[in-house]
Amino acid sequence: MNINYELSDKMHDLINKAIRSNASKKGFGVFPTEKQFLNGVIYYWIRKNAPELIDVNVEIPEIIEHKLLKEIK
Repeated sequence: MNINYELSDKMHDLINKAIRSNASKKGFGVFPTEKQFLNGVIYYWIRKNAPELIDVNVEIPEIIEHKLLKEIK
């Protein structure tokens, strides 16, 4: 499945800077790809705001990948 959305060049630049930031490397354990970064941001939001959704959906590949990033180093 693909999700398409429009964003300004400035927002795209901001996302790319965030991906290459030291905070991103610290949080993810590596410099993530754009896909990993966006999946991680979404996962973080769900974990903080609706954690009960994650508890019943533990076999989601993107969540498994996100949790493994820090172990990849």
